[in-house]
Amino acid sequence: MNPDLRIKLLTFGLVALLAACGSQTAERPETSQDAQTLSETALGDLSLTGAMLGDASAASLSRQSVGVDSLEANAQSWGLPRRVTLILKALGHYIPNAASGACTIRKDGDLTDADDDGVPVNATITFSCSATGPQGATYDTEGSLTLKDTNDAQAESGYSVEFQGFKARVSSDANHSVTRTLEGTYTLGRQTSTYQILKKYTYTIERKNFSNTTTSSLVFDVSKTYTPDPSALDAGQPFSAGTIVVDKASPGSAVWNHDNNSRTLQWYTDPNLHWNRAACQVPERILNFDSGAKVYTYTNPAGQQSTLRIAFSGCGDFQVTFNGQPMAE
Repeated sequence: MNPDLRIKLLTFGLVALLAACGSQTAERPETSQDAQTLSETALGDLSLTGAMLGDASAASLSRQSVGVDSLEANAQSWGLPRRVTLILKALGHYIPNAASGACTIRKDGDLTDADDDGVPVNATITFSCSATGPQGATYDTEGSLTLKDTNDAQAESGYSVEFQGFKARVSSDANHSVTRTLEGTYTLGRQTSTYQILKKYTYTIERKNFSNTTTSSLVFDVSKTYTPDPSALDAGQPFSAGTIVVDKASPGSAVWNHDNNSRTLQWYTDPNLHWNRAACQVPERILNFDSGAKVYTYTNPAGQQSTLRIAFSGCGDFQVTFNGQPMAE
């Protein structure tokens, strides 16, 4: 199955998950239902990384087949920074055309983008939208995001995005919805020949299925390294291909909140994640990784460990396993 279609199916597939009982700190190991919920949130974080490293140049947009009433066409009608379009795409979201009257989108600050990286000098985009998409679902967007270019004269200088109560909700009807909320900052900072990826943000997914509502959030406060491939550096396109490394011996951590439970997870890359936009990029794909894996582990107070692994094997093709067993798509 197309990997990005799998992510969209996760967005719309309303799984009836059992709410975990007990104290605020979980003592039992993760279950397969926990893993299903965690995998969706973890894939959301990887998709956001794809949007941050994606090609948002004017040339890239012109190469895409921009259909009528598509996200890309409608974002252009609003004059949104192209990086915003990629972020909305990573969320599986949609906004209507500027002429629809279904939206208020305010743009404040300096929208200049002299280096054509899709990131303005310093601008805040604020949304208040509710619209019906091409497939009949209702898309609600609220909150704001602020984009800041480190140096608008150099496309490879890096940038940051700050999310302020940014919510993207998709509803198939009054009883079924998925809301994705982003809060905090994500920064790509250049450090000579490498980049520091600094994540201080929370990614939350809330699912409503009639009276049952489940919530899953990953809270990141971590720094990791993105190293461009030598060929990407030579071409002056550092975000076209490179490696993300988080050593198993010195793993990152994230707090995962799922309904009434809170767990501190360890995560690392094994093998290292390889980003390859240069070879993999097609308009419909946001996850342009072609090898490597991201691994999340949880060890409860009794010493029982659970492992969730998202492994890539080719352009955007991935498999999710829980304790070594493939998870159902």
